[in-house]
Amino acid sequence: MKILLLEDELHLRQNIKKYLTLKGYTVDDFENGEQLLTHANPSDYDCMILDVNTPEIDGFEVLEYIRKNDIATPALFISALTDVQKVLKAFELGAEDYLKKPFDLAELEVRMLRINQKVMTNNSIKIDEVFTYDMQNRLLLKNQTPCKLSVTQKKFLYLLIKHQNQLVTFDMLIDYVWEGKEISHSTILSTMRDLKKILPDSIIQNVKGEGYRGVISPTQN
Repeated sequence: MKILLLEDELHLRQNIKKYLTLKGYTVDDFENGEQLLTHANPSDYDCMILDVNTPEIDGFEVLEYIRKNDIATPALFISALTDVQKVLKAFELGAEDYLKKPFDLAELEVRMLRINQKVMTNNSIKIDEVFTYDMQNRLLLKNQTPCKLSVTQKKFLYLLIKHQNQLVTFDMLIDYVWEGKEISHSTILSTMRDLKKILPDSIIQNVKGEGYRGVISPTQN
């Protein structure tokens, strides 16, 4: 799971990142909202942990911007604020949960996993009459039998399914599938071609010069 963390308190930010990294998560952390919006693409992440009071752009403004851009990545606010109006505002902006400081890191992980599971309530996505996709386990099923995919193919397909019927740019693919490493355009093309050999050709739509779109009819789900 890939986590986006916004927290301006250095000690707490380091502790959260260390704890989650040891648990096997990938964590990208920022101390203020401006840095986050400049250097991170929230749609590349499985969950966001946002502090409310951060310099430059605060957590509320970050989530408001993200939701206005139709990015549905689940968000968990962490804050020492106890004002009910602040808590209500967090949920009004589209947060899935709100955890008051101080908190135990184990509780943070449980909350994070819970909201991620809640967002994926529709675990089984029907692609066509033959293929379905298990969101929870990230498995492509052909007639209910798991398809053998490489790690790269699994990440590539997950991103397309997660953003079904939306543009998945080359930058998004590089950031998520190859974790920001320098790769050639032919590597992306090769992975896409391999997936098209497994899936019906019409499922992966090329968007010239920009990326791909996983085309799934709303009636399928």
